[in-house]
Amino acid sequence: MAGETKEPQAAAQGDVATTTKPKPKPKPAAAAADAPPAAAGMAEAEVEELPKTIVRRLVKDKLAQIAGGEGAEVIVNKDAMAAFSESARIFIHYLSATANDMCKDAKRQTINAEDVFKALDEIEFPEFVEPLRTSLEEFRTKNAARKPAASKKQAEKKRKLDQEAAPQEEQNSAPDDAANADEAIADED
Repeated sequence: MAGETKEPQAAAQGDVATTTKPKPKPKPAAAAADAPPAAAGMAEAEVEELPKTIVRRLVKDKLAQIAGGEGAEVIVNKDAMAAFSESARIFIHYLSATANDMCKDAKRQTINAEDVFKALDEIEFPEFVEPLRTSLEEFRTKNAARKPAASKKQAEKKRKLDQEAAPQEEQNSAPDDAANADEAIADED
């Protein structure tokens, strides 16, 4: 009994015991008004982050190359990894905004590869254009080789679905034919 709390006794005596969490204090109106609109937007919606494992792998691979080979073990501080990730995120946003501007100047709504290449020149990273073009061509050729195989699979699936649907239609049409024959006999009488 000594280990029991006094809340049940207080409730029995007519006092109401509450277990709700305290409400957070509202921010003063002056502080909200002083905050810039961009910062307020970031506070409301979480900032998008790049996948940490991919960033870690890219950073470690590139640093290992620079350090003297693929087998070199590179240790990167957690804060340094966060800085790499954040700088890459900002670069991607800047590049995409510039490419979007290029697209709008051309009175289009869809960003294409040429818009990205022009944006890289515009933001003074022309050294990225040629490696990116090469990578894009490799990607396109790999996907072009995969495309016929994928279209064959889709055609095969469609053919199978059509074959499965055809017997069902025949089964469904057989009772209809019988009903039509019964109606024709009734019409003759």
